[in-house]
Amino acid sequence: MGTDSWKGHVNGILYGVQFDRVLDDSVVTRVVDGVTAGLYPGDRAETRDALDQALRYPGPLNDQAETHHGEDEIRLFFRRLSAALHTPPPS
Repeated sequence: MGTDSWKGHVNGILYGVQFDRVLDDSVVTRVVDGVTAGLYPGDRAETRDALDQALRYPGPLNDQAETHHGEDEIRLFFRRLSAALHTPPPS
């Protein structure tokens, strides 16, 4: 997955959480449910891959879809979101 591809996933997620004051567990759950339901582009595996690549990227993650969340908060949220997406969905 190239930079443009994972950036699209990241920007979509950031757009979806831009009005959340705090990126807490309820937001993680909402985004995971949205990925599972097809509200975000890509399936769970593709989204996990995009998040993992984003977390390895040394530059800012909200340079295109700016939010009021700081870089550290976004990276922590993405780590928690990636971990949640690695957990198999309930059957």
